[in-house]
Amino acid sequence: MFDLTVQEKKVIIALSAFAILGLAVLAYRTYFARPELKITHAADYKKIIEDRSAVNINTAGASGMETLPGIGPKLAKEIVEYRTAHGHFLLKEDLRKVKGIGQDKFDRIKNLIVLE
Repeated sequence: MFDLTVQEKKVIIALSAFAILGLAVLAYRTYFARPELKITHAADYKKIIEDRSAVNINTAGASGMETLPGIGPKLAKEIVEYRTAHGHFLLKEDLRKVKGIGQDKFDRIKNLIVLE
């Protein structure tokens, strides 16, 4: 039917193998490697956003700092003591100077803090 040379047959086999491999990767990424998605109703999502108000780290007390995720009473007290000893924070990144706040914790709260 098709008069193909040996070289042409090898190329067709190689291209077919790459196509099958690409489809396998696509299937894996689509069906197996997807992160879990949490479905939230619009009303619940709106409540979550409204409950998370920004915290001014230059004026908030320890109880205000505790509303931030990952900040407990001890760390909130450390932040207030650092601010008292060193003055107001000029940059959000200055919060990392407080003992107990590493890069991961800072990344979690940086969008929830403000400086005024």
